[in-house]
Amino acid sequence: MVNAQNLNITDMLIRFRQMTPFSQAVIVGAIIFVIYVLYDYLMLGMGPVESISTSIYSALIFLVVYYFTSVIIMRKNLQAGTQVKGPKKGLRNK
Repeated sequence: MVNAQNLNITDMLIRFRQMTPFSQAVIVGAIIFVIYVLYDYLMLGMGPVESISTSIYSALIFLVVYYFTSVIIMRKNLQAGTQVKGPKKGLRNK
């Protein structure tokens, strides 16, 4: 069981980075949704239905962009880690 006193930002970020990109996107999308709902409802004075609908739209756009961006970055990092930094096979002894 995780104690609230032992849970700090570093541990949360490490756990977040260990998740799959889809799980990360869902969590970030939910946070963006809550922030947008509160902003639209409290700051812009929108009604509850209108603020929820615009927040869903904004959160979905953010979720899709975050997911695809993180997948592309992970693939590039994986490819960069597997490439050999030395000379090519035919040029080693020349």
